[in-house]
Amino acid sequence: MGSDSRTEPVLGYGVLLMAVTHVFIHVFDRVYPALFPVFREEFSLTLPQLGLIASIPPLFRTLASIPSGYIADRFGSRAAIALSFLIQISSALAVVWSKSSLTLFIAIGTLALASTIYHPAALSYTTKLTSDRERSKAIGVQSAGGPLGMALGPISLSLLIPYGWRTVYLLWFIPISLLFLGIWRLRPDEEVIRDRGEKRPQEKSIEQDEGGYTSLLSLGFVVFLVYSAVRNIGGRLIGSFLPLYLTDVRRLSVSLASLVFGSVSIMGVFAAPLGGLFADRFGNKRWLLTVLSASILCLSLAFLSPNAALFTLFYFGYSFFNSCGMAANSSIIAELTPTSRRGMGYALFFLPSSIVGSVAPMIGGFLADWMGLSSLFPLSIAIILASLLLLKFGVKV
Repeated sequence: MGSDSRTEPVLGYGVLLMAVTHVFIHVFDRVYPALFPVFREEFSLTLPQLGLIASIPPLFRTLASIPSGYIADRFGSRAAIALSFLIQISSALAVVWSKSSLTLFIAIGTLALASTIYHPAALSYTTKLTSDRERSKAIGVQSAGGPLGMALGPISLSLLIPYGWRTVYLLWFIPISLLFLGIWRLRPDEEVIRDRGEKRPQEKSIEQDEGGYTSLLSLGFVVFLVYSAVRNIGGRLIGSFLPLYLTDVRRLSVSLASLVFGSVSIMGVFAAPLGGLFADRFGNKRWLLTVLSASILCLSLAFLSPNAALFTLFYFGYSFFNSCGMAANSSIIAELTPTSRRGMGYALFFLPSSIVGSVAPMIGGFLADWMGLSSLFPLSIAIILASLLLLKFGVKV
């Protein structure tokens, strides 16, 4: 194996820029659900129409997942990331200028395209920048940006709503446009790979496979995707209905339930880098099994808690341990894919989440209507436990 002496440090320019871009690519993710009451009044929307708006982003992500991987591998990470921000800038302006529900639907959907194109390219680029032994730490630093962006969007909306809901999209338009210019300072993928030196033997053999992208579909990779899909189903069943559960079952006010819901994502800002550090120290699969077990325990204790305060405490613990596994998940994908196919590898990794995001809320809504909101918790715990067993006995890394 060649030397990794010319790789970037974990806190080098490229990794830090990936963390910053991750903040801004997610800044609008939780803004539009918070605006549903405003949209209903301004555009005279019905509840089914609002439901359609909620389903459009994951649908767009599903359709764009595989093309986004091809774009990252074919044109390079820098170009793909720049394209994602160009789409985000134009889509944010389209939301601001929307005068009908149709243009609003389309604009919100294309905003989802931006993050879909971004993730395979950004994660692929981060894994190329740093040495194998520091890969999880670097991914952890980058991953911390996403939860921060998800929190900053709703917070800025709460401050700017007196000036009109469109101002939040205009506010973020300025720094996002400046960041778009900074993306072009990134080194091209070819230069980064060249600086890494000789590739690992297993990567060479896979890349020489004449099967092209079919070389990605090893048994280990496919089983890991199945694990990811099962894990996402369990999480989405609860996450989609948490605000309703807090108000209807735990008897919190709407404002307090919204605060809890919005604050949960902040846990990832601290947990993701910490999880990357421990994943590199203990091994990705071993660490992922540990934090997944801890998240199941916290979710079970939250469900069994006698009051809202204890529920919130344990649910934050569940979110914390979930975020601790983000870097390990992404590092395992890097282990299972060759360098030249890594963009597509990450695109396929995010595909189950996009599909589940379109389907799981509908299933959860039916089950909650049939058996009650509380029934979603034991069901989700059982599904996440199944994913843990699949990871332990089915995924070989």
